[in-house]
Formats: sequence, structure tokens, C-alpha cells
Amino acid sequence: MGFLPNFWSRVLTLSFDSHTHQYMTEQAILNVTLETTRLGRGFWRAVGEVVKSNAAMDFLISTRSDPVYHFDSERVDSAMVMLQQLWAQTLRSVQAEEYQSAHHSLGQLFHSLQDFYSHSNWVEMGQHSIYLHLLQPEEPAIPVAKDTPTCMECFSITCRNNLLPRLTNTQQGLQQLTTGYFSTDHLKPQKCSHGGILDSSRFMGAKGGINKDSTSPLFSPHHYLHVEAATLATEATLSVLRDLRDTVGHETFLVKQVPALVFVMDTTGSMFEEITAARLRAHTIIQSRANSPGQPGTFLLVPFHDPVGPVYETNDPNQFMQHMENLMALGGGDEPEMCLSAIQLALTHSPPLSEIFVFTDASPKDAHKFDTVKALTLEKQSKVTFLLTEDPKYTETRGRRKRRRRKRRSGEVLSPDRFSLYSSLSSLSGGLTIFTTNSDIHKVSTIVEDYTAA
Repeated sequence: MGFLPNFWSRVLTLSFDSHTHQYMTEQAILNVTLETTRLGRGFWRAVGEVVKSNAAMDFLISTRSDPVYHFDSERVDSAMVMLQQLWAQTLRSVQAEEYQSAHHSLGQLFHSLQDFYSHSNWVEMGQHSIYLHLLQPEEPAIPVAKDTPTCMECFSITCRNNLLPRLTNTQQGLQQLTTGYFSTDHLKPQKCSHGGILDSSRFMGAKGGINKDSTSPLFSPHHYLHVEAATLATEATLSVLRDLRDTVGHETFLVKQVPALVFVMDTTGSMFEEITAARLRAHTIIQSRANSPGQPGTFLLVPFHDPVGPVYETNDPNQFMQHMENLMALGGGDEPEMCLSAIQLALTHSPPLSEIFVFTDASPKDAHKFDTVKALTLEKQSKVTFLLTEDPKYTETRGRRKRRRRKRRSGEVLSPDRFSLYSSLSSLSGGLTIFTTNSDIHKVSTIVEDYTAA
């Protein structure tokens, strides 16, 4: 583990002044972004995705024990290849506008890059600048000390001067790189260990260790060099961000995905008033956005009947209104309908932080999809609001108050809590579940304008 994640650093090591992976990554992103932009909700979501991907490297089964991901075991050449692959993957994802994927690969790149400065002898060689060769192969390289001893025995928790002299040489041309071996390495040679109480290889020759992950001697034998290592790791992270900004351009680097306006529409025969109300609200919103330059956004329409979809997605408001105009309320529509499947489709196709409005008068036929839709809603941080023209309070008495609009199976008794999944989904997403009637839907649907205006 290198430059410990926040939890391990603050709780287990009790070293509250250590620089963690999260701290360095957040500071680097902030420094570069603050040079050119104001921050918003989408920005903090992007930072969170990069930071989460960075921290996960120490916990995922596929990465936590692989020395290549952490610059351990003198796997410097392989780790460099991996860094360059992650850089290329980040660029491809940005160019394809797959920003979540770009955040993921960027976080992984940062973790490994930062680990180099903690797990290697770069700081001990007196280096005061970053190692450019890691991501720029054309820059001068320092050879790795393969097949030769690198450390002397150390029998205390603080290991000063345990690197052999040629590994601390400050003279250009005579320097050699090494990185510590961790406990996951079954056949550890006579090399430096990672060290610290999490590393069982610290008891194998050469005993001790060289990591600078924290300011705690219990976890980091070279704890006294932690700040120097963290400073260089942060500078390396800043350098990558600046290179990314210069490569993809400032506008792309600061891309802001405007949340989509999404309508999920039940198109069964009882939905004429609801479809008309949704058309009206969409038209008003599009008109108001036309007077706000730079905020056209994306529009999505997901109709559902017995078949769900197709998804109509466009950046052209006129085209979106044409799709809305083409909606027709057809067919009978036995209770219930495939509403959750339609919401899943909307979430899959819309960017994060979108506003999703669901118009229906039917409970969900596909209740088994609730957990999937819930997870996707939380991942996207989108808000789902339901406008329901079938109040369960009216199940027995509404014959006097509104006409029965849906066909029921013979003798079927409808449950008064049949809309509870909708209420749960809207609650956890920060949306609302609004019960109204077909005669009042035009007034109530103004909630759509209120939400999107904010």
C-alpha cells in the first residue's frame, strides 16, 4: 500500500498529517482546474470518480496485490508500460466522450504514478524534480538495479541509511533505481522490503523497508521522507493533468455535461391528458432554455406500453418536440405496466445528474428490476420524479370522483401500496412522487418547469 488511503492513514496509523492518495489527487485536480473555470456539481462528481478509482487500487482483487500497479518489486519497466497504456486509454475515452471511463483510468494512472515516489529510492537519491521518463520514454532513463543487492539489514522501525551507497548516489550517470518488495512476493530476493507492519516481508533479508507512505514509523520505515515524496508525487499528478489539458484542449478538459431533460411516458389509452400536459411543459422549458445561451442540453423521450422504447435522444429541441407531438395514447393497458424497465432505459442513455419525469397511472409490472434501477439512479445521481394520475386513496371510492380509466382483471383487488416502489425511488434520488388526477395534471405538471429552472 502506498500513500495510504484516508481511512488507513487517519484511523489505523493515527498519523493525521500524512499526505494520502485522495488528498494529493484532489489537490492536483483543484489546482489545474481553478486556473480556468468555476466549479459546479458536475465538477465535484468528476473529482469523486477520479479519487474513488485511485483509492480502489489498494482494495480491488485485480490490482491490490499486483506489483506492477504499485511500482513494487523492481517492476519499473512493466509499471511504465502500464502507465502509458492508462494514459492512452484516458485520451481515447475523452475523445469518445466516455467521461466516466476517462475518470476511472485517470484515477488508476495517478495511483501508480504517486506510488513510484513512495516505493522507490528516487527521493533518497536527492532528486528534487519528477521522473519524466515514466510517461515520456524519450526523456533520460535511470537503470534499475537488477540482480544486485540494494539494501542492508535494518532492525528498527525507522530505517535510516539502509540503502546501499550506490542506491543513494546523487551523481548523474551512476544512479540506479530500486523499489521495495511487498509481502505478496513469494520469492523475495536479497532486496529492499516495502516495510511497515502490513508487510510480512520486512522480516526477510534484507530486513526493514524503504516506503514513505505515511509519517508513521509503524507503517513507513522512511517516514522522515514522506513529505518530500508526497510533494514530488503531487507535482507528477499536476504534470499529467496539465498534459491532458494541453492534449485535448481547454474546452474539452473542462467539458460540462449538461444534465438531460428526460420524459418517461406511459402511452396506453388512458394517458391522453398526461401526454398533452407533458408536451406543454416540454415546449415551455425549451423556450426558456433558448434564452439561456450555452445551456441547450440533451433531450430524451422514453415511451412505454407493452413494448418499452425506443429511446428518442437529441440535442435539437425542435426534433424533440416533434417526437413529443408524435406520441399517441393507444390501446387498453391492463394494470400494471413496464415502468421500471423504461426508467432503466432512460438512466442508461442519459448523462449524470439528469432530471427524469415519469408520467403514468399504472403500478410497475417489472418490480424485480427495482434494485437494478435503484443502483443505476444512485450511480448517475439523477433525480426521478413521478406524476401519477391514479391515487391509491381513490381505489375504492373514486367512482364518484373520477372515471375508472384502466381495465382491471375480473375480481382483482388493487393494493393501496402498489406505488410504493415509485415513492422509494423518488425519495432516494431526491425527487418527488406526486398523486393527482387527469383533470389536474396540467396544473400539477408545472413542477417539471420548477425543477428544471433550478
